[in-house]
Amino acid sequence: MSDAPEKASAGELVARLRSGELGSEELLDLQLDRIGRLDGALNAVVALDVEGAREAARAADAAPAEGRGPLHGLPMTIKDSFEVAGMPATCGFPHLAEHRPERDAEAVARLRAAGAIPFGKTNLPLAAADHQSYNPVYGTTGNPWDTTRTPGGSSGGAAAAVAAGFTPLELGSDIGGSIRCPAHFCGIYGHKSSFGLVPVRGHIPPMPGELLAPPLGVAGPIARSAADLELALDVLAPAPPGPSRHERLEDFRVALWADGSVLSADGRCLDAMRAYADDLRGLGVTVDEEARPDIDVRASDDLYVAMLFAIISAGMPEEVLAVTEAAGEGQDPAGYPARIAKAVRMTHHEFIVLQERQLQLQAAWGRFFERYDLILCPVMPTVAFPHDHSGDGPGPTAQYSRTTLVDGAPVPYMNGLQWPGLATVANLPATAIPTGRTVDGMPTGLQAVGPFGEDRTPLRFATLAERALGGSVPPPL
Repeated sequence: MSDAPEKASAGELVARLRSGELGSEELLDLQLDRIGRLDGALNAVVALDVEGAREAARAADAAPAEGRGPLHGLPMTIKDSFEVAGMPATCGFPHLAEHRPERDAEAVARLRAAGAIPFGKTNLPLAAADHQSYNPVYGTTGNPWDTTRTPGGSSGGAAAAVAAGFTPLELGSDIGGSIRCPAHFCGIYGHKSSFGLVPVRGHIPPMPGELLAPPLGVAGPIARSAADLELALDVLAPAPPGPSRHERLEDFRVALWADGSVLSADGRCLDAMRAYADDLRGLGVTVDEEARPDIDVRASDDLYVAMLFAIISAGMPEEVLAVTEAAGEGQDPAGYPARIAKAVRMTHHEFIVLQERQLQLQAAWGRFFERYDLILCPVMPTVAFPHDHSGDGPGPTAQYSRTTLVDGAPVPYMNGLQWPGLATVANLPATAIPTGRTVDGMPTGLQAVGPFGEDRTPLRFATLAERALGGSVPPPL
């Protein structure tokens, strides 16, 4: 157990709160003090409800020991895409700058009912639609390892706040790697849940008051410890997932997909994954580097991009749709501008055809998980990269001109969707795990993708690996 609250896990802090060693109001003050001293350069926490949180913390400290929830008295921050009563919920939209919801998003309400105390909101990109976290309302968030680099997106402020010790736990959302990318970039843990497991009512987008839960989009926890992910998921999910397939690390049947031949991946990040796999082998885990699901990887990526931007387009004004469509005219059919232009004008009939392809893909993954329990693969093509806000135009068009350096060569910026999309389009759970290695001084991670509905399997694997190999390392703040 860490003596320093900013390094302790949520589970450790709850135990100290329960024993009376630490008070909830005392912990809140420690977190607020740390934010006040260190967040200026990061800009991770963008709104606070100090009065409401302090009142809740005092009530938690005075509450009788019996009947306390699993997160009793734990102050935490929440990604600004989720509505939290008493605080703004903007998702980076200027027209929502004054939006203050009267009730919590359902996932937030579940955390609060378990005893957590939301006290702040964390930054994200406009519309939660980028792998960087900046917007016209709150500005740019830096990475706590190097503020000149992005913490990722869209849960970038959330991951930065967890890594920096501002909060022990966060609630993120993920449709394009938005939990896994920031966890990887900031050297911590994050879990993209199986589709439908965690309620998303009260998440923006869609716009406040809209009820439809979009396909592919999920919510999930971000933390400094893998065990905290499981602790939080049991609170967040109305029907928590069943048991892990195994309880001993050496019993897991693990595949390793450390290959950049089809999807972009920097060789140094792949080397970090292979070194992590060697660590697992040293613990008696059998790791198969050749095993792959029987899927067409490019077709899976095409399906994901088509579904993702068809879903996103539902909230786009006509003028944005028109610009997006025009940006694809005359472009390479295999490039993002043309693929996205086609997706945003998709008919309902065409989307139904994609859903059938999705079901076939899910079945192929299901057959793979009859032979293996997990597959370890990259989260992103690289580690956290320098801030790049270049590009003009609304929606995704601003990102078309950006590139990312992979093995020294530029690749399309939006290739950052490739590895997250493998799990997302098949609705699979995936846990981001730090490898304990760095590239260019930045932490590097991987994602453990598991069978649909069996979230406990990658989560328990991550916890067991953390116990044996160590976990997240604090940034040099």
